[in-house]
Amino acid sequence: MADDDHVQSGRLKRLSRLAYLTARTTGDLLAQSARRKLGGESSADLRKAAERILGTLGELKGAALKLGQALAMDPDALPPEARSIVAKLLSQAPQRMAFDQVVAILKAELGGEPDALFKSFDRDPIAAASLGQVHGAVLADGREVVVKVQYPGVDKALESDLANAAVLVRGLSITAQALDGRAYYDELRGSLLRELDYEDEAEQCRAYGQAAIRYPELAVPEPIADRTSRKVLTLTRLRGPTLLEAIEANPGEEERYRIGRLLTFAIWGPFFAARRIHADPHPGNFIVMEDGRLGVLDFGATKLLSEKFAATYRSFLVANANGRQRPEVGPALERAGFTFLADDVEDAYTFCDQLADIVERPILQDAAYDFGIDPMVQDVRRLLQSQPRMALAIRPPAEAVLFYRAASGLAQDLRLLKAKGRFRPILREIEDRGQIA
Repeated sequence: MADDDHVQSGRLKRLSRLAYLTARTTGDLLAQSARRKLGGESSADLRKAAERILGTLGELKGAALKLGQALAMDPDALPPEARSIVAKLLSQAPQRMAFDQVVAILKAELGGEPDALFKSFDRDPIAAASLGQVHGAVLADGREVVVKVQYPGVDKALESDLANAAVLVRGLSITAQALDGRAYYDELRGSLLRELDYEDEAEQCRAYGQAAIRYPELAVPEPIADRTSRKVLTLTRLRGPTLLEAIEANPGEEERYRIGRLLTFAIWGPFFAARRIHADPHPGNFIVMEDGRLGVLDFGATKLLSEKFAATYRSFLVANANGRQRPEVGPALERAGFTFLADDVEDAYTFCDQLADIVERPILQDAAYDFGIDPMVQDVRRLLQSQPRMALAIRPPAEAVLFYRAASGLAQDLRLLKAKGRFRPILREIEDRGQIA
């Protein structure tokens, strides 16, 4: 690792660290399971596993830290206690970048030191993202802002992670058409590399804000153009607890439903209005503000979907919002760009119907739905595991990768929140606010 880098970037070193992490964490969790069976105390094993995950992924950053964010949201990836520890610690800026490195980047990117660029600039970071570190600051005109500064070397680290993944993808693609994931890899690779360009993220932030214009319940920060470059992003500051912190405060059922409604707006509102999706909805990217609004953060992974893809899922949303029979799923997916490799296409259509029945449960009933006891994610996995050939024979278009990342992320946020209430009226609100683009 170069002296001016903050992130280990060698391919083999990163791969070996992840392999070591996997082996040690598996050992910790097996020990925890054994002690639990014997009636012993297991919290020490869980904390050990969680802190090791955090320490290693916090050091590696890049795609590795994004894996940590996924672990913190996935109900099946870790025991609940360990997942909670990982989620909490991920928000506490692990492996901070030294302040002199921050100063050097600001000078190189914006042409001045913090004192010259800002009225004030906090030395200690307030958060750590997967690609950059976030500092609080104040502009000369008195506006509060946050400044995200990219880690030195994280671009090379991300390329190393992607190159390691590419070896597996290429190997699988040789074996069978159903295992050819190159298009999906290219989609994810392009999305991740775009996140390195903070000027592009500023544009995505503006585009998302425009797509959400009919949702005053959402707060979207304003990019500050003359304090933004490819490796520095300055946005107006949104204050309040993160979604994770709000959940830990143990709000009442009414407040959980209110926040759940706003989360649904944040994902499905801009999609329905303007085909734009926020594909990184982990709990650290939402702020529950004192004025009642939900702040939305981190726009590096937003995406503008094609009209044919968006039209299909809009039609499902409208049917669900109004309690009408949805369009035939299989044929509708084909119109959206899906390909069916199954020998019997009718069997494939039946499989799609079964999937749709699971994911539409919260809105297929008029009564209150309780995400706190929702087995949706597990049921989807069980269905996919029960018919692996069929699952592999249904080939979504590449753009579906980020769309499903957004949809599943929302479902997991609502599950963490334990939101309970009627969700069909929320979809009807989204339909009623109509399209703007």
